[in-house]
Amino acid sequence: MIKALRIDHRLVHGQVAFTWTHFLGATRIIVIDDKAAGDDFQKMALNMAKPAGVKLNVFSVEKALERADKIDSLSDTVFIIFGGTRDASRYIAGHPKFRELNLGGITKKDGSKQYGEVVYLNEEEEEDLKKIQQTGCKLFIQQLPNTKKEELDLLK
Repeated sequence: MIKALRIDHRLVHGQVAFTWTHFLGATRIIVIDDKAAGDDFQKMALNMAKPAGVKLNVFSVEKALERADKIDSLSDTVFIIFGGTRDASRYIAGHPKFRELNLGGITKKDGSKQYGEVVYLNEEEEEDLKKIQQTGCKLFIQQLPNTKKEELDLLK
């Protein structure tokens, strides 16, 4: 069962690996990120960063879409993490069944606008997130489980 989806440019790190995974009761983390999926060193680092006893998969968007039905039917409690808006948009638009997406950390760039403490979006990222919203998936910003959940609506 897929418990949560999050965009976080750091992928699996302290907040994700321990705080969120524990809070969600996740037994499997699935990273859907084209760049990470093609980098053996990064996959090794992600594997080392995950909590003991939690399974980890790292897929490209294409591979994740091919396996979407299998991912949906896993008996594990699954936490899906995307590295950026583009991969999240491609996956969610290709498999539009999700109700919520947590924006955890998106880095500041030239031309980006700040939406949350650590969420900065440029026009391209805003368009990606609008595509996600058009599937019926709501966006929210929340750093940690015990911090305030702020809804983000880019279609207004």
